[in-house]
Amino acid sequence: MSSAQEPEFHFMVLAPGLQAAWFFTAARRYWQRFRPIVLEDMDLIGVIPADRSIAITTLARTDTAPFLRERVQQDFPYALHDELVRDSLDEMRALLDSRAESGLRFG
Repeated sequence: MSSAQEPEFHFMVLAPGLQAAWFFTAARRYWQRFRPIVLEDMDLIGVIPADRSIAITTLARTDTAPFLRERVQQDFPYALHDELVRDSLDEMRALLDSRAESGLRFG
């Protein structure tokens, strides 16, 4: 998938330990703009055929990012992986709000 194309499916995966309230605080504006499918695990992504274009945006802290990165690389090597790693809620919100305001789904 070229960077100019929009994926057929866009998933946003929360790292283990991130609660839904964290997501709604940090990513509300991003979600309102782009409407990714929000997941706490990647099992649902596995039902999408590999010939369909998908993007996976992962929200993680530095302690959980390697786990998600490895999982995406191992199970979904054909996916565009948009990895967002921030250790504070305010930093993640600032990044996602900036993307929403700029119309940048992926970084």
